[in-house]
Amino acid sequence: MYGVIMKYQVELNRNNEISLPDDLCRELNFVVGDILLCEKLDDTVAIVLSKHINQTLSDTEIESAGNLTRIILIKTEDVSME
Repeated sequence: MYGVIMKYQVELNRNNEISLPDDLCRELNFVVGDILLCEKLDDTVAIVLSKHINQTLSDTEIESAGNLTRIILIKTEDVSME
């Protein structure tokens, strides 16, 4: 069903964003702008992130799908840890 399974534990920030370190993105072949499919695994708090088959979707199409997200760059000064 899924390719290589990696476990990476993160906490959602207050905007429900997940921080993906550069080394992890390189290993997963994720880059800024990629559209990811987010799937929740049954009976766990785990999610699976994988590249969506269509990388040409607009932001409106991503939002309307409900289970897609785009990788964005967040600078340290943009993050509020209150």
